[in-house]
Amino acid sequence: MAAGPVFAIVLLLLYVAYLKKKEHNRNKIPPGARPLPGPKGLPLLGRIHDVPAEKTWLKFYEWAKEYGPIYQMEIFGSVHVWISSEAVAHDLLSRRAVIYSDRPMIPNLPNNRTGGEYLALHGRNDTWKRQRKLAQHLMAQSANASLHNYPSKERDRFLYLLYQDASQYREYIEQFTARTVSRLSWGSPHPANLLRETTFGLLETISPSGALPNIISWLMHVPYCLSPWKQREHARHEVEAGLFKSSVRYVRDAVGAGTADPSFVRTFVDTLSKPGDAAKWGAEAEATYVVGQMAIAGALTIGSPIQSFLLAMLHFPEWQHKLQLEIDDVCPGRCPEWDDREKMPLLRAVVKEVIRWRPPVPTGIPHAVEKDDVYNGYFIPAGATIHALEWGITRDETTYPDAETFNPARWLEPKYPTYKEPLSMYPNLAGFSQFGFGRRTCQGVPIVEMDLFLAMGGMAWAFRIQKKRNADGTEVPVHWNDFTPLLIAKPSPFEFDLVPRHGDATAHALRGMWETGKGEDDEELERAAERDRRSAEDRHREVVVRAAVAAAALVARKEKESAVAVEDDDACSVGGSDTSGGSLLMAPGVTPKTASSLSSTSSVSDFPQLRAEADVWS
Repeated sequence: MAAGPVFAIVLLLLYVAYLKKKEHNRNKIPPGARPLPGPKGLPLLGRIHDVPAEKTWLKFYEWAKEYGPIYQMEIFGSVHVWISSEAVAHDLLSRRAVIYSDRPMIPNLPNNRTGGEYLALHGRNDTWKRQRKLAQHLMAQSANASLHNYPSKERDRFLYLLYQDASQYREYIEQFTARTVSRLSWGSPHPANLLRETTFGLLETISPSGALPNIISWLMHVPYCLSPWKQREHARHEVEAGLFKSSVRYVRDAVGAGTADPSFVRTFVDTLSKPGDAAKWGAEAEATYVVGQMAIAGALTIGSPIQSFLLAMLHFPEWQHKLQLEIDDVCPGRCPEWDDREKMPLLRAVVKEVIRWRPPVPTGIPHAVEKDDVYNGYFIPAGATIHALEWGITRDETTYPDAETFNPARWLEPKYPTYKEPLSMYPNLAGFSQFGFGRRTCQGVPIVEMDLFLAMGGMAWAFRIQKKRNADGTEVPVHWNDFTPLLIAKPSPFEFDLVPRHGDATAHALRGMWETGKGEDDEELERAAERDRRSAEDRHREVVVRAAVAAAALVARKEKESAVAVEDDDACSVGGSDTSGGSLLMAPGVTPKTASSLSSTSSVSDFPQLRAEADVWS
């Protein structure tokens, strides 16, 4: 009965607090400055009612076209600043990085800024600086070694699986990305499946559409026992911690045994874990999470542009044809490799254009501003969440004319503002806005660039990617822009056909690529399958032998009964033949006559009591 008045009082107090905060923010604006433009919100709610559940970036871009390249809005009292101009993003996030390099607190992951476990989401402090330095060092060491050829091996495996069943393309793409970063991180593909599980769970935890507290921030104060979001995240974190720690133990044991393959953890153990190194690089416990988060970042993001590449090839088949001409010219009769990249500007342009055309993080990874700031006369309050809206940045018509069209030529022809020389080096992904700004740029660009070059080049080399057709010959529709709603957006499923470009020759080449690209886990599965096959054959053989023995016994019993009947007839006859009783000399077991009779007239199917068992192993 008292719930209604209590709720009304709480609502009134919240409204009063909201008014005071608005007045405080208004009084903070220095003379000569003015608030940023933007859509006006409702008290307490802001404009949350206008933000759709899916493809939120389209709404934010719509507001950008109305209010300009930088605007402000509120959601449940939090200030959000949206930037849709690359120039503005560089002005603030790069040139003023000293106050724009922080990360906002994520209500559903409230220790993201301070816990030392989420490098890309960590606040700007000494722990973040130390971990970032470690990540840069580990990445540089592996990049200098061509990432130990892991992306190429996994690409070969991926293409073979795709050839086997193209309908499972999403699964095989996720395997490719997770296995590659697992090998880079821990020297083995074994952790990949568990990595995929905890990675998707983290994506839900940090995405606005994945957990309600990320939208209604006060829900973070709900007790653990009443919060399904806290319970899910706790369970996910336990799995994640177990994965990271057990993987590091695996590498340490392999290093001790002299069998460790190259990896980030092996580099740390071999060169950065000596006494006194902890002050510079962090202890092993901290490095465990740095490497783990590097793996998660790769597993999260790389799969999206590979799927978008397939989408682009279906909607713009003329670019698929041009790309295949370059591949056939530079790599006659073989799949492109990383060493071919200088001679393949179109493939590099396709990679970059896919990321521009369908950004994998369309709303960007948010920054937080640490101090009040004024930009071009506009006031930006401390604590505001700053979003570089990648969807808007990549649709800037001054930089990307006809932005909604997939057009790799914009990176290759001088008439476009994005053209750069020499084409043996450009285009590339270094400094691309899709990988962040200032001190928060992605450190995994070498992995992304190699993975995408190899995967997209490999698919174009092996297959003709085409739309499916119905029985009546009409094309099965393929969506244009349906994407998942989480922070890392991936295309919704679509159907297509893959046709090997060179028939049996392609099939033979892909089989050979499987043999060189498969991991030890695949070999273990193959050995297990071979054991199962042999065991099945042994069981089948046993059933057949048992059936043969039973058949032989039955034939022998019938012959014995026949012989006894003959003897009885002879005993009752006058002058029986000497040979008519000869069958009495035959043993009741398996004789040449019995075996001959069995092989010519009997089978397992003649004995119903054994047939069912034989069918199980056939």
